[in-house]
Amino acid sequence: MYLKKLLGVSGIGPKSALAIIAAGDPVPLISAIEAEDDVYLTKFPSVGKKTARQIILDLKGKLADVAADQITVQKATKDISDGLPTALEEAVLALEALGYSTRELKKVLPKLEKEVLTSNDYIKLALQLMTK
Repeated sequence: MYLKKLLGVSGIGPKSALAIIAAGDPVPLISAIEAEDDVYLTKFPSVGKKTARQIILDLKGKLADVAADQITVQKATKDISDGLPTALEEAVLALEALGYSTRELKKVLPKLEKEVLTSNDYIKLALQLMTK
């Protein structure tokens, strides 16, 4: 039932939809969509951050009829940039957009937090630290 709805999402093809459904129980998937938990959705093959956001945008509120009594909405997991100064948060988000992983960013984040810089300078420093 929700296979057709997944196939209707821009960026989701048959292979990706089947990989998502192969995870088994639809309840965690639907709960993640309702909670806007894009981190959970990116765990599926061929689903990046953009595709996860598109899934949420297209399907939020439209899958509740599938096991509605079992769905619980939880707050999405904490993002790496939560609670950081604005300039550092912008730098971290920019580095994520460039394709750097959370794991890579977590390694340099403690060193970046010790500095008070502009977002451009944070990015430069992070790139220097990651290339050493």
